[in-house]
Amino acid sequence: MTGSGLFNRIVKVTRIGFAARRLKNSDTNDDRLKARRALAALFEDARGVTMKFGQLMAGGEDDPLAKLVGGVDARPLSDMMPVIEQELDRPAMDVFESIEESTAAASLGQVHKARLKDGTTVAIKIQYPAIKDAVEAEMTLFGLMPSVGPVDKWGFDLGGYKSALKKNMDRELDYRDEAIRQEQFRSKVDVPGLIVSRVFTEFSARRILVQEWQEGVSLNGVARWSDDDRNSVARTLLATLLHSLFVAGEVHGDPNPGNFMFKKHPKGGASVVLVDFGCTVPVAREKRLALLKLIIALREERPLSPLETFAAVGFDAEKLCAISGTLAPLAHILLKPFNTPGKFFVWHWNLKKEFEELLGENRWWFRAAGEPTQILLMRAFHGLTQQLDTIECGLDWWQVLNETIPRSLLDEARAYDIPSLPAEISRRASYVASSLNIAKSLRVAVTEGESQIVSLTMPALAALNLEQLIPEDVVAYLERSPDWDLDAILADMRAKGIEPQEIISFKKETKSYRIWLE
Repeated sequence: MTGSGLFNRIVKVTRIGFAARRLKNSDTNDDRLKARRALAALFEDARGVTMKFGQLMAGGEDDPLAKLVGGVDARPLSDMMPVIEQELDRPAMDVFESIEESTAAASLGQVHKARLKDGTTVAIKIQYPAIKDAVEAEMTLFGLMPSVGPVDKWGFDLGGYKSALKKNMDRELDYRDEAIRQEQFRSKVDVPGLIVSRVFTEFSARRILVQEWQEGVSLNGVARWSDDDRNSVARTLLATLLHSLFVAGEVHGDPNPGNFMFKKHPKGGASVVLVDFGCTVPVAREKRLALLKLIIALREERPLSPLETFAAVGFDAEKLCAISGTLAPLAHILLKPFNTPGKFFVWHWNLKKEFEELLGENRWWFRAAGEPTQILLMRAFHGLTQQLDTIECGLDWWQVLNETIPRSLLDEARAYDIPSLPAEISRRASYVASSLNIAKSLRVAVTEGESQIVSLTMPALAALNLEQLIPEDVVAYLERSPDWDLDAILADMRAKGIEPQEIISFKKETKSYRIWLE
C-alpha cells in the first residue's frame, strides 16, 4: 500500500472515531439516528478492517449501518477472474460452466453464483485482490492507537484485543481454514432446521471458496410469516447457538443479518441457512462446563461461588475482586432468559439498563475483566436476541437447552468441580458470596398507627433505584438525618449484592417507614 493510501485510511478511521463519539453522546432517538446515518456514510466504499468495525456496530436490518451487511458495490467479474485462475492454477472455465456477476459484496471478498461442469449450482466466494495487504496496513494503524477513555481508565487488555482481532483477521483471509471450520460445523452441529452448505474442497483454495448455492429470504421477510413458521425459525436459531457452544465448542461469531437466510417449506416448517464461517469462536471445554453449570445452578437454585464461577468461565478473578458482591445479581441479569419460567420475550428484557443500574461505572471494570475473545461470544448472544426481537418470538430457553444438550453433558456440568481460587485472591475480594441466591422482592411498607397506608412488592433489583421510590419529602428528611446515608446504602448493596436484608426502617412524625429485601 502506498504512503498516500495509508494516510487516507488514517484520515478515514479518525473521522469514523469522531463520528462514533458523536453517536455515543447523542441524547435523543432523532439525534442518534442522524449520527448513525452520518457514520454509515463514512463507511461507504470501505472494505477490510474498517468495514468489519462498521458491521460490528450495526444493529438490526433497519439500522442505517445495516447497509454494510449488503456490502459495498461489487467489483466486476473481470477484476476477480485472475484471483480464481491463480488459485485454481488453470482457466476458470475448465471448472465452471458459467459464472455470474456478483450482487453480494462484503468486507474481504464477494460472492458469485456459478455452475460447475456437472450442472451443480454453487457459490464462489472470492477474496478481493490485494485485500490482504490493505488489512495488514489497517491492523498496523489500529495497533498504533493509544489507550484512551474507559480503555485506559479501567485497564482493558487493549493489546490482547488487538492481538485477538489480528488473529481472527488472519484466519478470515485464508479460505482453506474457513472451509475446514465450515465442514466441521456442518458435521458437529446437528440441529433440526439448520442448513450449512457443503464445501467443494477440490475447487477451494486460500482466496476462493466454492460451496453449495443457497437461497432464502432475510429476517425481515420471516417477520411476516405465520406464528408456527416464526417459532420454528426462532427455535432453530437458539438451538444452533446452544449446540455449537456447549456441544461442538465453536460458535459462529458473525451474526450480522447478511449471514442468515431463511426458507419456508411447501409442506410446512422452515429452515435457517447459516453462511460465512470466516469468524468462529472456539470455547475450551472447561469454560463451557463452567458456564453450563452456572446456568443450571441459577435455574435449580444450587449453591455456587459467583466469583470462582466467573473466573472459571474466563474472567480475570483479580479484577472481579473489586466487584465480587455484585456477581450473583449480575449472573441473574445476564442469564435471565434461562431462569424465566415459560416463554421469554426479549423485548421485556432491558439488559443494558439493568446492567448499568447494578454496576454503575464499574460496568467498565467488568468488561475489562473479560478475555478479548469473549467480545465475539457476547456478540453472538446479542445477535440472537436481536433476531428474536425482529421476528417477535418468545421461547422457553430452559426447555430448548434441555432438548438440545445431551443429558450426559448436562449431568457432567452439574458434577463439574469449579476450580478454587488462591487464598490471596479471595482475601482481596470486596465480598465473597457462597451462593448465587439473591433476594426475590423489594418490599415497601408505610404504617400510621394500626393502619397500613402503603404495601408494595417490586422486583429486588428495583432497590438500585431506591431514591426514586421514596417520596421527595422523605428523601430530604433522610438526607438531613445523621442516621441515614442513601448513597452509602446503595454502595453497600452494590458491594454485597442484592441479598435479603433490612435496608431502611424509621419513623417520621406519625408514620413508620420500612424498606427491605426478602
